Amino acid sequence: MKDIRRRLSVGLAIFAAAIVLASCVGMDTKVEISSNGSGTVSAEYRISEELVAFGELEANKELLPIPLSREDVEKSLLGSKGLKLKSWSSKKSGSDLLIATVIEFKDLDALMFYLDPSGTLAVHNSDIQGQEIRFSLGDRMPKLDPDMRLLAEEAFDPYAFSFSIQLPKAPLKAESTHPAITKRQEGNTVHFEGRMRDVIASETAPGMVISW
Repeated sequence: MKDIRRRLSVGLAIFAAAIVLASCVGMDTKVEISSNGSGTVSAEYRISEELVAFGELEANKELLPIPLSREDVEKSLLGSKGLKLKSWSSKKSGSDLLIATVIEFKDLDALMFYLDPSGTLAVHNSDIQGQEIRFSLGDRMPKLDPDMRLLAEEAFDPYAFSFSIQLPKAPLKAESTHPAITKRQEGNTVHFEGRMRDVIASETAPGMVISW
């Protein structure tokens, strides 16, 4: 494991693009949407020590846009409309750092801004049939050579991807657009889940479509 981490640190600059599209090493996000479109996003990021050190360097912050501090989160929300930081916490877990945030949003447009401030990867549509959300973590994943793919699979093996949405009523449609992401439903809640090693090793960024 030490050798894997050493090689990961050496190749981190090359690997940064894949990390950015995956948003973090491990990701667990829960979105709760009320009948009026407001709600909360609870997100937990599990980040290895190497990536924390990488992201703390000023020159690397844009390559690894993960909220490593409360100030990072508050700064990211400056100028946003309808978003408010409700809570933030950080703690060590073995060789990882666990960061948890809860963000309140006033409507679905604010939620789309939170998911993607650029306005291209998170889209909300509304018509007489109901509401629809389309969300992706990127256009595509970087193509990895065989050695980098093996390294990625080994380094990301302990981590998971989880994105769930609790809706005000039963979903009309819920689909994953990624071969490594599975979908399951519990009442009005849809869970999208996968192994981070499989997500990183693919050439497709995770994407989800849900309507209600």
